[in-house]
Amino acid sequence: MKRYRPVAVSLLSKNLDKFVFNKGVLYETGIPLPRPGMQFITPFRYISLKLSAELFKREKISLLHAHFGTWGAYSMPLKNILRLPMAVTFYGQDVSLLPKRAIWRSRYEKLFKKCDLFFAEGPFMKKALVALGAPAEKIVIQRIGIPLEKIRVRQHKGISGLPKALWVGRMIEKKGVLDALKAVEILRDNGTLMELRIVGDGPERAAAESYVVSRNLKNISFLGFLNYNDYLKEFEDADFFLAPSKTSKEGETEGGAPTTILEAQARGLPVVSTIHADIPFILPPEYPYLAQENNCKDLASKIIDLLKDVKEWPRISREGRKFVEDFHDIRLTVDLLERCYDTLLTKKH
Repeated sequence: MKRYRPVAVSLLSKNLDKFVFNKGVLYETGIPLPRPGMQFITPFRYISLKLSAELFKREKISLLHAHFGTWGAYSMPLKNILRLPMAVTFYGQDVSLLPKRAIWRSRYEKLFKKCDLFFAEGPFMKKALVALGAPAEKIVIQRIGIPLEKIRVRQHKGISGLPKALWVGRMIEKKGVLDALKAVEILRDNGTLMELRIVGDGPERAAAESYVVSRNLKNISFLGFLNYNDYLKEFEDADFFLAPSKTSKEGETEGGAPTTILEAQARGLPVVSTIHADIPFILPPEYPYLAQENNCKDLASKIIDLLKDVKEWPRISREGRKFVEDFHDIRLTVDLLERCYDTLLTKKH
């Protein structure tokens, strides 16, 4: 932030040794904000609400900004008590999965009516919010910001040995780690071998590791969770980035799009991904290496297309980096965010 001092409040904090929080204050409450449906601990809810309100008054908070629609709903009592403007940023599960439950549709109806501003990562998410009942005039597309000064462009010198793909994310269904492995298997069975390095962890890791063993897949590495700097180092040896996101069986989507795709482009890596949520909007126009989601054969085909176009990789690299510089430079996104804050503070609440 440039002109605002952020005061972050969370139930708990993790991995502070791996992620830097600068120019602000971080409070770990240890107790939740009052949540709808928790009447069985009403006294505790009032204590939590009182402590949170006192904290915000002490810090002279000018506005509230909740991250995830869930916390937007939970924070509405604070908005009412403090009489402050409030914005909410939506992400993925809160847009695609939770609204399938009647109780959350009811909570969102109240949130959309009372809250002042909503941030969506892209056009797909904005359309989804409007479909849920959010007023279009209250929604601003706030693109994902990338700290480009931390990610220098890598000059690709051509493929040496097997093509190396990098997959990064939490191992849950919508991230498509099993689809990535199935695409590698399809390629192998058709005579194309490649290496896949997998960064991250999650519920699908055991299934992914079992799949590798049962299908006798070679050159697959599971690296687990990495800190940010070690994660960026993985771009050094990768030839391309693989991000086969999809809608889960329960209906969960990316909501917007994975930040990792932008970081890969900033680094200069070609990307193979899917036509899913806002992913087409965070790549250069008419990007040719997007497969139909949940279609492993098409995903394998797009990988083959990219490998055939290796002479075009320098151009793809330049265009990807420029796209991130033009639309996702964190300096640009912070400027837009602060201008939105300015507008909120000039309105009567």
